[in-house]
Amino acid sequence: MKTIYFSCLLMLIFATPMFGRTPYAVNDKVLKNFKETFPEVQQPVWNSYDSYYEVYFTKPDRTSYRIDYNFDGEVTRSFRYYDEASLSPFIKAKVNERYPGKKISGITEISSNAEFYYYIILEDGKNIYNIKSDATGNIYLEKRLTKSL
Repeated sequence: MKTIYFSCLLMLIFATPMFGRTPYAVNDKVLKNFKETFPEVQQPVWNSYDSYYEVYFTKPDRTSYRIDYNFDGEVTRSFRYYDEASLSPFIKAKVNERYPGKKISGITEISSNAEFYYYIILEDGKNIYNIKSDATGNIYLEKRLTKSL
């Protein structure tokens, strides 16, 4: 019994510093710009890299985001992860023209100063298709995978 008590006490002592601290020091410019743009976000998760910060969060509509900021607080790239209901009607129509009968099961929208495109996952009874579309509806098959039965 004393061993269990002692072990729990040690775990509590060593784990306490992990709670309530920010693992990465994000500079004030980045935090200010983020809070001005996304005031409703309650629990962002930050990561720090050699040349940029990265933040993850999910909005109440279940759309997830990953946004990259440079150290000056400017957005350099963003990712949105969502389902078919949030896809642009134009892109959805283009996908359905090219891949009739396929179910859209996920979308990743990637944008930066240099590019804007969608990675879309489609499914049917036999296959999974990873396609890429630009903003004008040009669609390319990236990969086709066969489902295991």
